[in-house]
Amino acid sequence: MLRRTGTARVRQRGQTLMMFALGFALFLFSLVCLVADTAYLYVWSGRVQDAAQLSAQSGADAVDPRYLYGEAGSCPGATCAVQIVDVNPQDREGTLYAFERSCIEAGDQSAQIPRGPANALVLKTADDPQVPEGTVCASDGCRVYAQVTRVVQLPIPLPGFRSTITVRGSGYAAPVVGTNVATSTCTGTAWVPAPPPR
Repeated sequence: MLRRTGTARVRQRGQTLMMFALGFALFLFSLVCLVADTAYLYVWSGRVQDAAQLSAQSGADAVDPRYLYGEAGSCPGATCAVQIVDVNPQDREGTLYAFERSCIEAGDQSAQIPRGPANALVLKTADDPQVPEGTVCASDGCRVYAQVTRVVQLPIPLPGFRSTITVRGSGYAAPVVGTNVATSTCTGTAWVPAPPPR
């Protein structure tokens, strides 16, 4: 009888080693998943931030033609109320201002925002709804604010956690028009179509 209990104890020692090996393998797999997801989110956060800055600069490039040709009240040597960004309702195309259309197109294309989850290769246009992911732009006539939102699918989702994360980037830009000497100071008006989120 002593021999049987002795062999049972030897077998139990091997079970502990197997449990430790399986637990350690599960820990390493979780760590690899976490590192891969973190690296993927880091890359996408940089892309979305760059897309937001690019879209704000693109919107700021939509300079009001009346400003360029002196019809907007340019005041050489004095400070006057001038809007440089094209926020004129007469220059709207559909429901979008001129600056807004170029801002949204640049943001959606740069952040590679898909039109829908069914086909990720077809990218959004300015006329598509910009929620839950997309580009939102606003201007006060002097500067342009852009916020790009992208829903990112994690490459290796951890069980029990969400498989998608929303990444946002925002940027401001102002147009530069003229020579090396300022001829007027831009004073903004109310933000259109809505003030930027705080």
